[in-house]
Amino acid sequence: MKYLLDEVQRKATGSTCYFEFQKGKFRNKFWLKDSLYIHADTFDSLMLYELLSNSIDDGCYYAPTEVNKADWETLAAKSKENEHWKIVIEELTPWVEECFTKHKCFTICGI
Repeated sequence: MKYLLDEVQRKATGSTCYFEFQKGKFRNKFWLKDSLYIHADTFDSLMLYELLSNSIDDGCYYAPTEVNKADWETLAAKSKENEHWKIVIEELTPWVEECFTKHKCFTICGI
């Protein structure tokens, strides 16, 4: 993947400056083995907060944001407005589709 890391890759960086995509509702835990991660510098340089805040009413940079199927569809549609957003969403799609087979949402944990 170009932008996203799994937990093993994230841990190997020695950094905690990542946005974490967690399956299901936030459970007051971080660095889960089945999460995906994007570095905060990458998140910022790609202006992903603009995508998040324009797609989800309660999208938050600093706190957990729950994303349900309708929100995901909005994110995916809006991502087509920017080539980098589109690539990030395409990378995230298999993980999201698998998540929605067991959960009603996923959570983006902000910095």
